Amino acid sequence: MFIRCYLRASTLGQSADRAKEEVTAFVQQHDHKIAGFYIENESGTKAERSELERLINDSHHGDVLVIEKMDRLTRLPYEQWQTLKSRIQEKGLTIVVADQPMTHQAFAASQPELSAIQQALTSFMLDLGAAMARDDYETRQKRQKQGIAKAKEEGKYKGKQINIELHKNIKTMLNAGLSYTDIQNAIGCSRATIARVKKLI
Repeated sequence: MFIRCYLRASTLGQSADRAKEEVTAFVQQHDHKIAGFYIENESGTKAERSELERLINDSHHGDVLVIEKMDRLTRLPYEQWQTLKSRIQEKGLTIVVADQPMTHQAFAASQPELSAIQQALTSFMLDLGAAMARDDYETRQKRQKQGIAKAKEEGKYKGKQINIELHKNIKTMLNAGLSYTDIQNAIGCSRATIARVKKLI
């Protein structure tokens, strides 16, 4: 059994380091070690995420996928979450969520196969966590739109602000002759962002 930990931060300005420490301590409490970390800065609403894809491809039957919270793994709509969950299950991966004790049974090396009832309850808890993560995302989006609408009415809306530091770094790399791929790998931005900066040079 290999334990693979998936850590996700939504933006380049966020870090998964805190979660890494907490998940490491959580796994150690269960007398196990993490075989590998898969860390990326991507939205949980994206079905295609390179590090999550790599984790699934690296995994074998009986491995464990550890996450801090369900929203780190998914903020996907229900149908897309079911597709992702099916892929994970077909690979033979068991999901363990640090803040969902019912999922911790996978750490019991000597325990027999989970009963059908236990499997159903665990699956239900994962689905519930995924639904709550999606609902939280949609609520935030709704509030953001309401805030923008109100700011526009009051003449205070300035639009999305440019990440000056990010643009400066991209410009420096472009001037140094680095390719789009090199820049993406170095700072994790999109090709579209690099293209926008290039137009301004």
